[in-house]
Amino acid sequence: MNTKDLAYFDELISQKNFSKVAKTFNVSQPTITTAIKRLETEFGAPLVIRDRIQNTLHVTESGAQLAEHAKIVLHELRIAHQEIDNLSQNRLILGLPPIIENHYFPKVGAKLAEAGLLASLETVEGGSIFLRNAVRDGRVDLTLLGSVEPLAYQTLIAEEFDRQPFCIYVSKDHPLAQRKRIYFNELRRENFVFFNSNFIHNTAFNKLTRRNHFRPNIVFRSNDTHVLMKLIGENVGVGFFTRIVDHYRKDVVRLDLMDTEPPEFITSIVYRTTHILTPVQHQLLTIMHDTLAPNEDDSNES
Repeated sequence: MNTKDLAYFDELISQKNFSKVAKTFNVSQPTITTAIKRLETEFGAPLVIRDRIQNTLHVTESGAQLAEHAKIVLHELRIAHQEIDNLSQNRLILGLPPIIENHYFPKVGAKLAEAGLLASLETVEGGSIFLRNAVRDGRVDLTLLGSVEPLAYQTLIAEEFDRQPFCIYVSKDHPLAQRKRIYFNELRRENFVFFNSNFIHNTAFNKLTRRNHFRPNIVFRSNDTHVLMKLIGENVGVGFFTRIVDHYRKDVVRLDLMDTEPPEFITSIVYRTTHILTPVQHQLLTIMHDTLAPNEDDSNES
């Protein structure tokens, strides 16, 4: 079977138009027609029915079934191309969400330097949601991810190594700064500065706002923790971050949450179930296993 035929068929199911598919792939319309006929011969069933009078295309039950499998096959082929390209270029690609990178990666990086691997490491930064998709698509070999629930995906292996609470961050000039702990419900009339939607913090934050029945007033969003902390220090708004966020600011105060069963920031090492780790990737994984563990200072800090 020609996998290009599957690609044409997948696009035809999406666009429902032979001419548009031909234009997408920069081929003639008869090329698409011939490809579909080959697939119908291969599977012994009609896949699409064309109504030339109404200029419509109907996907048969057999066609709908093949379309589901075609998506999987094409997705796996794209991953295979990406993985082999990474191998041919001796690339070692690790995904790192910013907060996780700042808190956990320095000790991993030190061990990688000792092993002579740091120079060959490429990192891809982004929120945990973006990197979860990146590891699925083969754009990164392994990634560290944050989540609010233990990760369980059929196509991914997730090895949890730490859990930390979420906290509230306020300016030292904020009335709540004299407190050590608060209930989330006390923030219903506050302004918030917060991450964009690509961060797992949004999932935890939304859980708490729904549980406490209020819609937060978010006055500013950014992916830059340092910018958000500066705004908090200027008393522009309140922040909601995992406890491991490194702010190092004397004008910002961290408050623990007293809510029952508050969400936790769970950190895991994640890679694909189908990915065959190279010796260098195995070495990277071993180093991460050996160095990534709960930070006792953070866990015991009150």
